[in-house]
Amino acid sequence: MQLTRSTLCTLVVLALVVTAGCQGLYGSSAPPSDQQAVDAVTQAQEASGNVTAYRVSIDGQVEISDDSRSESVNLTGDGLVNVDRQQANVTIGAVGDTRVGLRDTRMAYVDGYTLTTECSRLGWARYNLSDSTRWFNYTPLGQQLTLLDRTNVYWNGTERVNGVETAVVTAYPTEDQLQANQNLPTGNVGTQGSATLDNATVRVWISTETHRVRKVQREIHVRGDGATGVATITFRFTDYNEPTNITRPTFEESGTEWKSGCPDT
Repeated sequence: MQLTRSTLCTLVVLALVVTAGCQGLYGSSAPPSDQQAVDAVTQAQEASGNVTAYRVSIDGQVEISDDSRSESVNLTGDGLVNVDRQQANVTIGAVGDTRVGLRDTRMAYVDGYTLTTECSRLGWARYNLSDSTRWFNYTPLGQQLTLLDRTNVYWNGTERVNGVETAVVTAYPTEDQLQANQNLPTGNVGTQGSATLDNATVRVWISTETHRVRKVQREIHVRGDGATGVATITFRFTDYNEPTNITRPTFEESGTEWKSGCPDT
């Protein structure tokens, strides 16, 4: 069966959002957490309380294949977060098969509890975020930490990341845990096709000195429309508490403002 446009679009948007549901590797029979891993995550959550700003870089690849051929899409992104001012700006680019239908780049901007985001094909949409959620949890780092708080976590020793000694923690979130962590609205983007998720693995590298998260990698396995896909996305967190100035992108240049969220066409 040939790869379809709807499968490609669904898989790529899934990789961009990185919050859709999936069946965890262990499910309800997951072994209990390792205490060393729990301690490392607790220290990272405590350290995040003193974070005033940071930068995140994103890179990854979505590989899709069926019984006739395979295709891939590369992802790159960069973001700034100012926690004190409650502002964040993230840009993500997709490079690969042109039939995917996505723009080369997409921007998302958060100012207080308002999210403005480019739609996958045309225009932009504005969403009101719930102020019952801690603002930090809407940011890339906050989303990683809240997910770890909902999952069992396992110790994988230590490893140096750019010269920094880090504790390595692994988690295998279930569908319910990932869906509970989906606190950013995405409109109807990515609903095309019949893609479903098989399993997900999350690996986190935490500095043993500052207890700040240095890197997170998510690996998501998907199938649908006769094709299978693997999305591997890596987040790198740097420039903690450095002076950070964030300006609002000019979304108006991208066309129509959709009042009820991005369309699915």
